[in-house]
Amino acid sequence: MIDTYNVSIMELRHLRYFIGVAEELHFARAATRLGISQPPLSQQIHQLEAELGVKLFDRTSRSVKLTSAGTAFLPEARATLEKASRAVNVAHRASRGELGELNIGFNASAPFVPTIARSIYAFRQTWPDVKLNLTEVGGRTQAAELVDHALDVCFVRGSRRPDLCDAIEVAPILRERLFVALRPDHRLARRNELNLSDLAGEPLLIYKREHCAVFTEELFAMLRGAGVEPMVAHEVREISTLFGLAAAGIGLCVIAESMCALQSAKLVYRPLADPESTTAIWLVHLREGASLPCRNFLEIIAKEAALDS
Repeated sequence: MIDTYNVSIMELRHLRYFIGVAEELHFARAATRLGISQPPLSQQIHQLEAELGVKLFDRTSRSVKLTSAGTAFLPEARATLEKASRAVNVAHRASRGELGELNIGFNASAPFVPTIARSIYAFRQTWPDVKLNLTEVGGRTQAAELVDHALDVCFVRGSRRPDLCDAIEVAPILRERLFVALRPDHRLARRNELNLSDLAGEPLLIYKREHCAVFTEELFAMLRGAGVEPMVAHEVREISTLFGLAAAGIGLCVIAESMCALQSAKLVYRPLADPESTTAIWLVHLREGASLPCRNFLEIIAKEAALDS
């Protein structure tokens, strides 16, 4: 590759002119190909040779040939032009949001929400060269990670609109009913619908508080509002563990409706009829300073959410 010093004393057009003459080995034909007249082309080649301090062509009245220096310079000149072209292309693609990174934070159930799943898929299809980083984020760390730019967008679950700082935009994605997952042979499985009061005395399986603190706190508040003191049988970290223990009869679990997509022959799902037994998914992101890939993703999810409204 041509060294930095030599690149700095010449223009890329010098390299294009040199390559044109080197490939045609004829100044008139090269001038026609390059779209300039022959005298300026000859002047540019002389200027390039003077800047490099070497002779690139042997010229006679009948022929033009590359010198040994010109022969060695040709592949380097081509490589430099190709690299410059790639740099320009990268800059243009980045300006359109076709390159870069998108960091998405999500709660455990977000991937099962059709709007979110479709949006992520559509983004990957539309912007395949953007590096997509998906991180499960629990507890109340989402806002801090957005402000610190560790995340670009985040999906948060909660029955009420998250109370976040003014720098963060909050948009509703989905509101859905809560369901109870239980074994088919459980006494409550015979009912088509359940009430929160039916869970009195029933052992419950919940996510560990650091992972889904908001959802668990809201569920406990709903139960206590119905006069039920929650009785926790086990706290888990993973969805698979939650469903596995429910199937084993260790306890019941209250889940969002979208989670019912995880069908199991050992579980049935019954909706909670209480009007307050709902939960929602919220999309949060910084109001200002979003990257272009982030803005592109927000456009996609807005379109997908509109389809479900």
